[in-house]
Amino acid sequence: MSNFLDLFIVLLLLGIFAFLIFLFFKFRTSDESSYQSNQNFEEKIDLLSNEISEIESKLISVTTPINELNRFLGGNVSAGRLGEWNLESVVKDIMPDGSYEFQKIINPETTEQVDCAVYSADGLIIPIDSKLYSGQFKNYQATSKKIEQEKILKGLKTAILKDADDIAQKYIRQNTTSNYAILYIASEKMNDLVDMIEDLRQECLSEKNVLIQGPNTMAAFLDTVKIGHHYLNLNETASKVAEVVRKINKQFKAFDESTVNVKKRLEASVKEVDELQTRINVLGRELDRGAEEMGSEK
Repeated sequence: MSNFLDLFIVLLLLGIFAFLIFLFFKFRTSDESSYQSNQNFEEKIDLLSNEISEIESKLISVTTPINELNRFLGGNVSAGRLGEWNLESVVKDIMPDGSYEFQKIINPETTEQVDCAVYSADGLIIPIDSKLYSGQFKNYQATSKKIEQEKILKGLKTAILKDADDIAQKYIRQNTTSNYAILYIASEKMNDLVDMIEDLRQECLSEKNVLIQGPNTMAAFLDTVKIGHHYLNLNETASKVAEVVRKINKQFKAFDESTVNVKKRLEASVKEVDELQTRINVLGRELDRGAEEMGSEK
């Protein structure tokens, strides 16, 4: 498409300049004696030239995004960056802050950066690397011949298996990452092509320890990881609550022992009061008897 537009622009400009040259010679030969007329014509030529320059600038501004689109469809670095942006958007929408990093170096012995590192609830890194097989997708859509489509799917399978092996070698690290990594394909249409390749997903997972995910399945996967973080927070909160309960229980037992001791002391005091009351009663009876005896002697 880009070559066609460039050719169209060149032909358009050549046609305009040829027309202007024709007009120039026509007016020059028809009225050599009129200087004012020639001057006006030259002014018109300058005006048209400026307009042509403006048209050319506008055409360039149109072809620039078209060229960028062509580079994207060709599957170069720009296409890869688009996949990374898509991945970042999905992760940021779902995962809590602090549970992920972008462009992270997992192996300190290398400078290889994984597109995204998501942290599981137990602290392990889940490596996620984005790929965009737009070239194969474009070629598949461009042909209706079954033999050509099968050839494209075979090439796509080879590319995905190679990328899966590369991801596993670079980013899966014992005791640092999960036992698997994720190859993220940022288009459901491209994932449809993957599904056309029999057992490709299973082969990647069982032989390469790489899980192929699209936008929809990635969102569901990240939801499960986020739930793990929520359970971790819940467990931490439950531990704090349990500690408070243990402290309250300890204080309650101490208070209960205190009340038992107070009760014992109160019971002892009541017993002492009862004994004192008994003595008082005995003393009262003795006083009453003495008074009666003294009364009878009189």
